[in-house]
Amino acid sequence: MPSVILSLAMFVLVIVAMIILRVKVGEKFEIKYTDIILAVIPIVLWLLLTGKIPKLKLGELEIEMAFKEASKTKIAQQITPLRLPVEPVRMDPKRGVGEIPRLIKDKTEALFFQLGHGGYYGPAIEEYLRKLSEHPFFKYIIISGREGTFTGLADGRELNSIFMFRGADFNANDFARWLNSSDTASLSRLPGYISASDAIRKDADKQTALERMEALDSDTLPVMDEQGKFAGIVDRSRLTASLIIDVANKVK
Repeated sequence: MPSVILSLAMFVLVIVAMIILRVKVGEKFEIKYTDIILAVIPIVLWLLLTGKIPKLKLGELEIEMAFKEASKTKIAQQITPLRLPVEPVRMDPKRGVGEIPRLIKDKTEALFFQLGHGGYYGPAIEEYLRKLSEHPFFKYIIISGREGTFTGLADGRELNSIFMFRGADFNANDFARWLNSSDTASLSRLPGYISASDAIRKDADKQTALERMEALDSDTLPVMDEQGKFAGIVDRSRLTASLIIDVANKVK
């Protein structure tokens, strides 16, 4: 019953949104047949993806097989500059604060930290985050082990907000100490933290990625290569779009 109610609510919301949009652009207040079809498509995909319905048949067209095949497509097949959802992330190691202008010029998306480095200094890290967070391209904190294997990912902009709030549970000095001492338990307190155990491999399929996102309530996931090193980011919106395109191609 909850699934039915949620499905109906989604249908109504999509229809209402279409009507409002049509009225705003000066068209007549009416519900068209195409509106109903467009409103049904995302609901059907959601029901199929979550297993609420086993399959859908429209005459001779059976969407179940196309959807299952599309959901099993490997995300690694889309790691290219143009065909995402796995996005390469420009990373730079944290060095002296004199490097900040170069990182800004290069539009660095993530700062890279290595566990057990021993030389991280809280105020310098705080300065890095403060300067980089002024720009929309900066997003992530990437943490690796001594061997270069991926350890965890955190939200760099949110971490900067925490450092700016002096009443927060931890500060930049704490963060530096956790890195220097390889304190992974404390690092898990970082905002948006996703550990290596929750990351996905490059050979994972799209269904696995979407299910992991739902479980973690996250719109992004870190991706590791065959050696366990950071390979990029998989994004929910791009992943969903590529899944729908795959389904459409299979049912032509």
